Amino acid sequence: MTARFNTYFNGAEAFKEGVLEQQKGHKDNYTDLLPMYAVRNKSTAAMGKSNFETTIEKCEKAIKLHSIKARPKSNVNKRKTAKEKAYMARKEFNPFLRHAWLLMGKAQFQQGNFIEAASTFNYISGLYAGQPEIVSVARAYLARCYVELEWPYDAEDVFHKIQRDSTGSEGKREFNASYADYLIFVKQYKEAIPYLQKTVKKEKSKQQRARLNFLLGQLYHETGNKAEAYKALRRVIRANPPYELSFNARILQTETMASGNHNKMVKKLRRMAKNKKNKDYQDQIYYAIGNIYLANRDTARCIGAYETGAKESTQNGIAKAMVLLRLGEIYWDKEDYINAQRCYAELVGILDKENEAYKEAERRSGILTELEPHLSAIKLQDSLQWLAKLPENERNEAIDKVIEALKKQEKEEARKAMQAEMAANMPKTPTATPTPPTGNRRAQAGASGQTGTWYFYNPSVVAQGKRQFQRTWGKRPLEDNWRRSHKNEDRTEDFGEYDYSEESDSLMAAQADSIALADSIAEAQERMADSLANDPHNREYYLQQIPFTEEQLQASNDILRDALYQAGILEMERLENFGLARRTLLRLIETFPDVADKDNVYYHLFLINGRLNDMAEAEQYKQRLIEEFPDSRYAIMLANPKYELYARQGKHIEDSLYAATYEAYGKNEYEEVFRNYSISTSDFPEGAHRAKFMFIQAMSQLYGGERDSFLVTLKQVIEKYPKDEVTEIAQSIVKGIQEGRSLTDGKYAASDIWSRRSLTALQDSTAEAQQLSDERLSNFVFLLAYPENSLDEDQLLYEMALYNFTSFMVRNFDIDIVKSDGLAQMRVSGFLNYDEAHAYAQKLYADPHMSVVLKNIRSVIISESNLKLLGTVFSFEDYKKFYDEKFAPLQVPEDLRLDEPTSIEIRTPDDEPPAGDEEYEEEEEDTDSGIIF
Repeated sequence: MTARFNTYFNGAEAFKEGVLEQQKGHKDNYTDLLPMYAVRNKSTAAMGKSNFETTIEKCEKAIKLHSIKARPKSNVNKRKTAKEKAYMARKEFNPFLRHAWLLMGKAQFQQGNFIEAASTFNYISGLYAGQPEIVSVARAYLARCYVELEWPYDAEDVFHKIQRDSTGSEGKREFNASYADYLIFVKQYKEAIPYLQKTVKKEKSKQQRARLNFLLGQLYHETGNKAEAYKALRRVIRANPPYELSFNARILQTETMASGNHNKMVKKLRRMAKNKKNKDYQDQIYYAIGNIYLANRDTARCIGAYETGAKESTQNGIAKAMVLLRLGEIYWDKEDYINAQRCYAELVGILDKENEAYKEAERRSGILTELEPHLSAIKLQDSLQWLAKLPENERNEAIDKVIEALKKQEKEEARKAMQAEMAANMPKTPTATPTPPTGNRRAQAGASGQTGTWYFYNPSVVAQGKRQFQRTWGKRPLEDNWRRSHKNEDRTEDFGEYDYSEESDSLMAAQADSIALADSIAEAQERMADSLANDPHNREYYLQQIPFTEEQLQASNDILRDALYQAGILEMERLENFGLARRTLLRLIETFPDVADKDNVYYHLFLINGRLNDMAEAEQYKQRLIEEFPDSRYAIMLANPKYELYARQGKHIEDSLYAATYEAYGKNEYEEVFRNYSISTSDFPEGAHRAKFMFIQAMSQLYGGERDSFLVTLKQVIEKYPKDEVTEIAQSIVKGIQEGRSLTDGKYAASDIWSRRSLTALQDSTAEAQQLSDERLSNFVFLLAYPENSLDEDQLLYEMALYNFTSFMVRNFDIDIVKSDGLAQMRVSGFLNYDEAHAYAQKLYADPHMSVVLKNIRSVIISESNLKLLGTVFSFEDYKKFYDEKFAPLQVPEDLRLDEPTSIEIRTPDDEPPAGDEEYEEEEEDTDSGIIF
């Protein structure tokens, strides 16, 4: 009774308040399947945090203060029934504490701490092993945690255990909900529907029941059962849910109507668009209209609907992002890359980075950002040259249409701005929508891109500012006085000087007046002409851009030629649209036969036709390249009889050649190094190992007595390959020589990062006195070493942290990442001696999953004192030899346990806590030994 109405009651009330705050603040993405549990959204999981922490605190307190572990007295001579035996086998005899345990796990789940929640529910399953009605509930929640963690195999194993054992009514209810969530996660929508229906019937929350009915409608829609989908969505609307949920249910209903009623659906949606209540949902309405047109293969109207949705959107949320995503995909497929770039550039500023479409959208945006200026230049110059060839009346008519469209657009924008200003200035009524809770304000701020940091660190705000600038001023180069047409003129307001003295001649005064008047008129005309030329509402603004004269046409062709060349190369190399790249480059050499870098154009046409399997055409351009440009590096490369072999297996051949060259360098066989370097120069001038070949060549020249050539070659490495890993060593050598230092006799490793030491340490006279220690009983570190940017570091950190958390409940091991000289080290510390670090490594690599994760990563067991010398005085290879000699032969106990406390406190009976002290935190006591853990 005390546990229930004291600590537990307060925790339960805090839990209800936290759930209510999440329900009010959560914002669903209705363009995708709704999650069964809103805490899958990280911003939602962050809401109500203090309430859930209070819940956990109260539950922990109830368990600590009111747990009953002592078995009740019983008559040992009396024969016990099976039920009595099961009761006496329990580990917890307070019947109410199961509610505290389950509530604590639920609070952890609502916080989004799924691993902690899974640990709690797993513990509950063991603590109440003899009470299947409790175990079934705990297992259902455990499986739910695994689904949220995206561990479907673990969840499936738990479901098998639940179905194998007996369950109570509460266990069945939670099983149905968790199993429906699991089946949706693995995309078995048809199988999930019966379990979701049962969950809807048992759901007590009205708002959650409406959400689940919407999800049910989505599942029916996905499986093609439009009639049942329509009924489920109708139940959502009848439940009178929040307006946004009701609105999206009506939107989805239009897609579940009979297939022949698409005109009726569109009319219904357009009526919804005209409703003032839906002014903030225009993007969703037109997105639905566009989907209907797309389903009927009316691409033109689909694009029009999507464009309207993006234009009329009032919020930069997920709905607008989905419109832009679909629109960008259509433009991409239609090879309209100018409009696709506009869509993707805006999309990456809105879309959440955790969205599965973000990475591809960012990739496409990066490619199109490079390509779009060249495509726009081609389009503009083609249009201007076409206008120059038109009769004057037709040309003026075309220009007038552009001006008319511009005025119409500006008028519409002014109307919207006025409406927005009027809405902003309207007084707030007392019945206005209350301010959402703090968590929701944070979510809204995140959706709109507003944060407390400087705006230039927010890509969404920067992208919006760039679009606004381009709408007002167009695309302009970054330069001084960008708003002036004549930037180099320095005009002054000089209207002449007048002499009003009595001695002045009247004729001179008249002449001065006439000159001043003429100057003022001329300048006024010039100003008017300049204003007309810079005003897009006048013909002169467009006429001045049209190339009428030979000089203007030549300037236009220069721009066109360069844009075609750059676009063709990018379309092949970055866009990988080989058909489009071939058309662009063919137009280039046909229109401009004297184009510069024509050998490069031929070479790319050879590659493109090869990729398109048009070998006859590829051979034609190969021969033209060799005949017309015999001295070109591309011609020399193609004329090589081994070209086809190198094209197919060049990487492996170059790798083998480099390995042989490095081996010869290590053996002081410098003539062999020079021969292999010559082969690399002729056959692999752009190879992946080119910088390393040059470095080895330079060092061989040094040790072979050619010191002058050695320095020249090193400088070429630094100049041509500034980002290669050997460049850092080359720079250090050149810098040392320039500062007057003498070269050491030691050999420099060309590219072996595991043999690398810092040059500062090598040149320090005190470094020689420092030696590695073979002390076994000191603090040790388990270290994972890998080249920087060679793997997904965040994923590795997550895997290691998860392994430590799930494998060691008592001990805590810290993980730090240190980077230096191209190498990254992930250090796991907290081991008291070598034996512990060795046992940890053995246990880690025995795990099947972690052995795969850590494949190709070098692991090191090293003391903290030796770690200070690693990479400076001693290389990784040096330490490996030391470890193999000193530590590897040591015998380590096979039964060494790491998951034990580092210290033991001995308690005596006199240390018992004072009776009735509710705030005292009791430790879990082993009554047999008197040892407290």
